[in-house]
Amino acid sequence: MHLAKSSLAIGGVARGGIAIGGLALGLLLGVGGMATGLVALGGLAVGGIAISGTAVGGVAIGGGVVGYYTAGGAAWGEYVISGRQQDPEAVRFFRDWRDWLPGTMPNR
Repeated sequence: MHLAKSSLAIGGVARGGIAIGGLALGLLLGVGGMATGLVALGGLAVGGIAISGTAVGGVAIGGGVVGYYTAGGAAWGEYVISGRQQDPEAVRFFRDWRDWLPGTMPNR
Protein backbone atom coordinates (compact mmCIF):
# COMPACT_ATOMS: atom_id res chain seq x y z
CA MET A 1 0.00 0.00 0.00
CA HIS A 2 1.33 3.38 -1.01
CA LEU A 3 0.33 6.28 1.25
CA ALA A 4 0.81 9.74 -0.20
CA LYS A 5 0.47 12.79 2.07
CA SER A 6 0.99 16.26 0.63
CA SER A 7 -0.85 19.33 -0.58
CA LEU A 8 -1.00 17.44 -3.92
CA ALA A 9 -1.13 13.72 -3.12
CA ILE A 10 -1.19 10.97 -5.73
CA GLY A 11 -1.10 7.31 -4.73
CA GLY A 12 -2.98 4.20 -3.68
CA VAL A 13 -4.10 6.00 -0.53
CA ALA A 14 -3.78 9.75 -1.04
CA ARG A 15 -4.37 12.37 1.65
CA GLY A 16 -3.91 16.07 1.08
CA GLY A 17 -5.35 19.32 -0.20
CA ILE A 18 -5.83 17.73 -3.63
CA ALA A 19 -5.83 13.92 -3.53
CA ILE A 20 -5.89 11.46 -6.42
CA GLY A 21 -5.83 7.73 -5.73
CA GLY A 22 -7.73 4.54 -5.01
CA LEU A 23 -8.71 6.05 -1.67
CA ALA A 24 -8.51 9.83 -2.01
CA LEU A 25 -8.99 11.94 1.10
CA GLY A 26 -8.77 15.49 -0.17
CA LEU A 27 -9.47 18.72 1.64
CA LEU A 28 -10.40 20.61 -1.54
CA LEU A 29 -10.57 17.90 -4.22
CA GLY A 30 -10.65 14.12 -4.04
CA VAL A 31 -10.61 11.93 -7.15
CA GLY A 32 -10.55 8.14 -6.82
CA GLY A 33 -12.40 4.90 -6.25
CA MET A 34 -13.51 6.27 -2.87
CA ALA A 35 -13.13 10.03 -2.59
CA THR A 36 -13.81 12.73 -0.02
CA GLY A 37 -13.33 16.46 -0.26
CA LEU A 38 -15.05 19.77 -0.85
CA VAL A 39 -15.40 18.45 -4.42
CA ALA A 40 -15.32 14.64 -4.61
CA LEU A 41 -15.32 12.55 -7.80
CA GLY A 42 -15.19 8.76 -7.78
CA GLY A 43 -16.95 5.43 -7.49
CA LEU A 44 -18.09 6.42 -4.00
CA ALA A 45 -17.87 10.15 -3.33
CA VAL A 46 -18.57 12.05 -0.12
CA GLY A 47 -18.22 15.83 -0.11
CA GLY A 48 -19.73 19.26 -0.49
CA ILE A 49 -20.15 18.57 -4.20
CA ALA A 50 -20.10 14.81 -4.84
CA ILE A 51 -20.23 13.36 -8.35
CA SER A 52 -20.14 9.59 -8.53
CA GLY A 53 -21.93 6.30 -9.00
CA THR A 54 -22.80 6.53 -5.31
CA ALA A 55 -22.59 10.07 -3.95
CA VAL A 56 -23.33 11.73 -0.62
CA GLY A 57 -23.05 15.50 -0.29
CA GLY A 58 -24.64 18.91 -0.16
CA VAL A 59 -24.90 18.70 -3.95
CA ALA A 60 -24.88 15.06 -5.07
CA ILE A 61 -24.95 13.87 -8.67
CA GLY A 62 -24.78 10.24 -9.81
CA GLY A 63 -26.55 6.91 -9.90
CA GLY A 64 -27.55 6.53 -6.26
CA VAL A 65 -27.27 9.83 -4.42
CA VAL A 66 -28.16 11.36 -1.08
CA GLY A 67 -27.89 15.07 -0.36
CA TYR A 68 -29.59 18.45 -0.13
CA TYR A 69 -29.69 19.10 -3.89
CA THR A 70 -29.59 15.78 -5.76
CA ALA A 71 -29.72 14.60 -9.36
CA GLY A 72 -29.53 10.93 -10.21
CA GLY A 73 -31.23 7.69 -11.09
CA ALA A 74 -32.07 6.97 -7.46
CA ALA A 75 -31.89 10.28 -5.62
CA TRP A 76 -32.94 11.16 -2.08
CA GLY A 77 -32.78 14.63 -0.60
CA GLU A 78 -34.53 17.91 0.03
CA TYR A 79 -34.58 18.94 -3.66
CA VAL A 80 -34.47 16.06 -6.15
CA ILE A 81 -34.20 15.40 -9.86
CA SER A 82 -34.59 11.69 -10.59
CA GLY A 83 -36.41 9.31 -12.86
CA ARG A 84 -39.51 9.67 -10.69
CA GLN A 85 -39.58 13.32 -9.70
CA GLN A 86 -38.33 16.74 -10.69
CA ASP A 87 -38.54 19.25 -7.90
CA PRO A 88 -38.88 22.80 -9.32
CA GLU A 89 -36.24 24.16 -6.91
CA ALA A 90 -33.77 21.46 -7.96
CA VAL A 91 -34.45 22.22 -11.63
CA ARG A 92 -33.69 25.92 -10.96
CA PHE A 93 -30.52 25.04 -9.05
CA PHE A 94 -29.13 22.66 -11.69
CA ARG A 95 -30.17 24.82 -14.66
CA ASP A 96 -26.82 26.66 -14.53
CA TRP A 97 -25.01 23.29 -14.66
CA ARG A 98 -26.85 22.09 -17.77
CA ASP A 99 -24.02 22.81 -20.23
CA TRP A 100 -21.48 20.52 -18.56
CA LEU A 101 -23.92 17.89 -17.27
CA PRO A 102 -25.72 16.69 -20.41
CA GLY A 103 -28.63 14.38 -19.76
CA THR A 104 -29.18 15.63 -16.21
CA MET A 105 -31.61 18.45 -16.96
CA PRO A 106 -34.89 18.38 -18.85
CA ASN A 107 -35.10 20.81 -21.77
CA ARG A 108 -37.95 22.99 -20.55
